[in-house]
Formats: sequence, structure tokens, C-alpha cells
Amino acid sequence: MKIQLVVLLFCFNSLAYADQRWFQVELIIFQQQSPSSELFEQTITEISPIARYAQASVGKKTLQNTYNKLDREKAYRPFYYQAWEIPVASGGVSLPIDVSQPDVDLNGWIKIQRGSLLHVIVDLEFSPASSDGVVYRLNEKRRVLFNELHYLDHPFFGAVVKVSPVEKESLQ
Repeated sequence: MKIQLVVLLFCFNSLAYADQRWFQVELIIFQQQSPSSELFEQTITEISPIARYAQASVGKKTLQNTYNKLDREKAYRPFYYQAWEIPVASGGVSLPIDVSQPDVDLNGWIKIQRGSLLHVIVDLEFSPASSDGVVYRLNEKRRVLFNELHYLDHPFFGAVVKVSPVEKESLQ
């Protein structure tokens, strides 16, 4: 009986892994220097605490030219650039990837949702030193296409995200 249970668990586990695909997620976050007349009154975090983050592995950075272009423009100041690889099950949503950098007061996460379409879900908060304690929040769900740059906008900061499929070698 125990052997049958072990074999059954192995089969279900194999099916779950077969349904997973790996994706590379690249994220650049930048401050926008252009003046804005919009008023924001958020002064404390509105991001719910996360119990468990994804164990994402480090990915290859392919957007260095984009980062450099943003850095050369006076209207933008890029301050965060990371790349990760993460598995996502068909019809599922990944665990959140931690996006934080305390020295610039950046906090939040990014997830990938895989269904008939692919979506990126972000919840980021940024509170630059010049904001007098105001917290700017970018909370968005966006349909994305593979290997294309997608721009997520906020009057005070923005993000560029790229999602690419990753081929992982089979462990079988």
C-alpha cells in the first residue's frame, strides 16, 4: 500500500512540473524628473504584507542599453534593475518576486500570471527623499507579449518590464 501511495504521489508531482514553464522577468525602475501637478496624500504603505516570496533565480540582464538610455535622459533617473527566472504553472500566478531597495525607499513585488494570455502584476511603492514622506504607488496588471518592452507609468516614477520564455533542461 505504501509503495502505491509513493508511486501515485510521484505521478502527480511529475504532472505538476510538466505543466510549469519558466520565464525570465526583467524590471527597470526609474524616477521621473518632470514636474507634475498631481497631488498624492499616501504617507504609509498600502501594500499588504507578503508571507512567502518566490525563490526566483538570477536571470540574464538584456536591457542594459535601455537602462543606459534612460540614464542619459535628464527627465529620468533609473535606480533599480534586476532580472529573474521563475516557474509559473499553466492557469496560475507565480509567487511574488521581492522588489525592494531600502536606500531609495522602494518596496513591492512583481508576479506573472499565466493563462490563455500572459500578464504582469506589479505593486510598487516609492518614496524619494524629496517627497516629504509621501509614498507613490504603482499598482497595475498588464497583458504582456514575449520579448517586448512594456512601460508602466506613474507621474513620479515608472517601470520597464520584459518577459521572455526560458527553456530549461529536463531533469528526467
